[in-house]
Amino acid sequence: MTVPELGRPMLRHMVGLLFVMLTAVGSGCATVSHPPFQQFAEAVQQLRTGMDASLSVVYDATRERALEDIAGGTALTAALLTAPPNDPFGWESSSPPLFLTVARFRDGVHRLNSSLVDYAGVLSQLASPDLLKPETFTQLATDLNGNLRTALPALGVTAPPNREIAIFSTVATAAFRAYLQNKQRSGLIEAIAKNQDAIESAAGLGRDAMALTVRAVRSEYDLKSTALANAIASAGGASEARRAKARELLELNDRFVKDLSVLRTMHQSYASIPAAHRELAAAAADPKLGVATIRRLYEEGRDLQRLYEELAKQDAKKK
Repeated sequence: MTVPELGRPMLRHMVGLLFVMLTAVGSGCATVSHPPFQQFAEAVQQLRTGMDASLSVVYDATRERALEDIAGGTALTAALLTAPPNDPFGWESSSPPLFLTVARFRDGVHRLNSSLVDYAGVLSQLASPDLLKPETFTQLATDLNGNLRTALPALGVTAPPNREIAIFSTVATAAFRAYLQNKQRSGLIEAIAKNQDAIESAAGLGRDAMALTVRAVRSEYDLKSTALANAIASAGGASEARRAKARELLELNDRFVKDLSVLRTMHQSYASIPAAHRELAAAAADPKLGVATIRRLYEEGRDLQRLYEELAKQDAKKK
């Protein structure tokens, strides 16, 4: 076949372009499937939204229950806030009632989840064609690690001894920087895998905080339910006062069960995050693999949003 003279430059250009493409494929250049990274980021964002909403309604309920105690004078001193040393923006209580514990816990959960959301956002940038500069990435990793550490006091947990608390571990940070320099797809997959332990630890902090909060919620329930049961027993007969206290106990039970449902879902979500992160690394290596765990994480965030809407609707009816 004879190629027309005018077509030869175009043909040479196409051959050259094909050569570049084949070279890129052969060298493992960073052509990472982006949808799994987007799905992971959306799942973590939905989880933060759901937790923020559901914890806000748990806080409102515990605050309403505290009003009676404060009005009666039994929790007045504990309701007075003081400034902690060396923290002009902080607050503390001599013996914080549950609603103050939940308020601090809610702030810690939001900070922890925001660190995870930002982490997912950085991974999305790393997977896209517009790669970060190594220096920019290092600063982002440093900032996110600092943000995670500031969440610990609000969560009520302490860092395990001799264990690094970070969103980006030291080993993984070096691996991500190497990926940014050589732009090999395998380098990104390796870096995500090396950061698995860090994500496991961060999610573990969330689970530990949930366990502490469940104990606080149960402790308040035990005190209030026992007091109501004693009041019912001492009222005698089928008096109106007895019925009123019985109704109050049933409402307390109903709310206690729903609060536990919120905290159980949140605890499960923190267990799902490491599995979703592991699945992300696998999907980045092989786009044909599914992302069922990441989708489930997103649905857990939706479940928390639905729980919030249900509880908010019930609270509105009582007002």
